Amino acid sequence: MQNNQKIPEGWSVKKLSEVSTFCGGSTPSRAHSEYFNGNIAWVKTTDLNNSILYKTEEKITQLGLNNSSCKVVNKGAVCVAMYGGFNQIGRTCLLGVNAAINQALTAIIPNKELLNLYLLLYLNHNVKTWKLYAGSSRKDPNITKKDIEDFKIIFPPLAEQEKIAGILGTWDEAIEKLSSLIEQKKNLKKGLMQKLLTGKTRLKGFTQPWKEVKLGEILFSISKRNKDLTIKRVLSVTNSRGFVLPEEQFARSVASEDLSNYKIVKKGEFAYNPSRLNVGSIDRLDNFENGVLSPMYVIFKCGDKINSDYMKHWIDTAEFNTKVRNSAQGSVRETVDFKTLSTIKICLPSDINEQQAIADVLSTADEEINLLNQKLEALKEQKKGLMQQLLTGQIRVKVN
Repeated sequence: MQNNQKIPEGWSVKKLSEVSTFCGGSTPSRAHSEYFNGNIAWVKTTDLNNSILYKTEEKITQLGLNNSSCKVVNKGAVCVAMYGGFNQIGRTCLLGVNAAINQALTAIIPNKELLNLYLLLYLNHNVKTWKLYAGSSRKDPNITKKDIEDFKIIFPPLAEQEKIAGILGTWDEAIEKLSSLIEQKKNLKKGLMQKLLTGKTRLKGFTQPWKEVKLGEILFSISKRNKDLTIKRVLSVTNSRGFVLPEEQFARSVASEDLSNYKIVKKGEFAYNPSRLNVGSIDRLDNFENGVLSPMYVIFKCGDKINSDYMKHWIDTAEFNTKVRNSAQGSVRETVDFKTLSTIKICLPSDINEQQAIADVLSTADEEINLLNQKLEALKEQKKGLMQQLLTGQIRVKVN
């Protein structure tokens, strides 16, 4: 709650300790295998989904419960992560089942004044407050049980809480349905990739045989340096978003002041970090005309025997990832230079037109997924704006 926030008429502002009780957790000894793989749900920070939680990664046994300070918390409690990494702090869930929790969590059991769904929504909307606590002058980034007890919440009468939770719940249902549809589309695309990029399914009109070649026969390394300093845009390649500006990844520029030895990459060319290719840090430059990359990067382009779009889809397959991992060198940090990459074999259509046709089918699937993702982000932003209005009383709901 903001210090200068106006309290709507009829609403209350109280510390969580005034409207809730709390329960901590623990971890049964890992030395005793008989304490795990039981039938009692056990919640860790990695389980938290900022929503209702029904399943956990691990379960403990009654013996594990009895021989630890774990307690079973009844469903309906709201859990908050106190530590476990800065990105985990403040994450929540509402228990949809009775469950024990580990020591990184605190379970909040609201009294009759406070609806648990409303509390969940309020905490999710004010997660930055926890980040401020954790990122203060404390030695270790975390929040404490006292932080949770002292946390102030503003809330309307119970009937209005229920109405607000119902409205926002409708948005959650829409978001969940769209998220599920996106996952279905992704799985369908994976199936298409498995069939089309292996030749198990052929597109109509193509009958020429496929051939196996080494990547070194169809790809060409590029190592042009930025000697005249004509290009100032510094890029990096991530495993999740592909080409990005370093400040988007690290919140600051990490490039050297002297860019003369940096490698130039142009639109349509591929690049990867040799030390991170095994985790998928490879992409084709599509969103900029050009840029420069750290000298450590490998840059290559496709020859006339492989379609660039086909190559872009193939590097997304499990087959490519497996072959990269198998060819990785170095025991401390696995690396794949261009010479090593060139030894990897690919089986592809002899007809370049068939390669393009396959790529077009997969690109159409990508476009559909991207459109759905845009709709999902729009829904999330709309819900975020609605939460701001409803959870602060800027907009009041009518209660029958």
